[in-house]
Amino acid sequence: MFHEKALINLEDINNLRENGLIKIKNFLSENEVKEIINIAKSHPPSELVKGHPKSYRSTNIRLLLYKILKLNFKKFKQDIKILNLAKKKNLNFISNRIFGEKSYLKFIDIYHTPISDKNLLPWHTDMAYQGDEKNYEGFVNPDQDFLKFFIYLTDVGPDNGCTSYIPKSHKIAYAIRKGIFEKAIKYQPYFTLKEFRNFISEKGNADFIKNFLNDNNIIDEFLKKTNFINQKEDTNDFDFSLKAGDAIIFDEGGLHKASKCLHSERFVLRYLYGTKKRNIISDLFLRKKTQNFFHQPDNLGKGRPILPTNE
Repeated sequence: MFHEKALINLEDINNLRENGLIKIKNFLSENEVKEIINIAKSHPPSELVKGHPKSYRSTNIRLLLYKILKLNFKKFKQDIKILNLAKKKNLNFISNRIFGEKSYLKFIDIYHTPISDKNLLPWHTDMAYQGDEKNYEGFVNPDQDFLKFFIYLTDVGPDNGCTSYIPKSHKIAYAIRKGIFEKAIKYQPYFTLKEFRNFISEKGNADFIKNFLNDNNIIDEFLKKTNFINQKEDTNDFDFSLKAGDAIIFDEGGLHKASKCLHSERFVLRYLYGTKKRNIISDLFLRKKTQNFFHQPDNLGKGRPILPTNE
């Protein structure tokens, strides 16, 4: 269902738009993995957790110069290496191809997860605004474009930090955002998988989504695939077991989760690319990364990443 390719071509782009995610084997060499791991381990683990400012890396000349002014030469050199890695791997070119227009690097971080028996993240969609009906509009612009690269620096698998992703769920999420934004359907929470299922199970919402996507089966298929949420046990059907050096590229609108790390710690190098089209509020929170809700619409390609294109 998902493609494994070393290069991004039109088929890969269409597969990403269709399923929401592609994986790339051997994206980094063994030596490249070791070099980035050494950078990560040069910082205390507490500095390499999601939301910690020291886990974030410079994305442009201005931020690099700021580190020089702060006399943070070590971080400056590390950031240069990680920026050069993005250039070497043609991440900007890849994101331009997927968007179909010029894109820009928004953030870089290294995310460390220690050994734990607790799930890292439950099933969720990153672009669901968790607020009240009066305030959602400023955050949920369905035509903003973002793309995330997860480059694994350690092996991941079931119960050891892998990402799980429900194919085609990003299509439904985009239709929801579009409907809410255009006031065709009423806002209600849809951040978690249970909330998402409840939202699309309502007849009016389901009818809108089916018509918008021109797909009469997509709701029923999704509900059938995700019925596991009503059982005591989760499923491993959507897990992505990967080796150090492998990568995934995905639309964060799709339902996904991160499993617990039972066997070993996890390190992930993450890049986020986006188009110029954005609003001030989402940029502000993108920098702060301190909120408990996700509002960054990671759509791919001209605001309609989920629909076929003529590329």
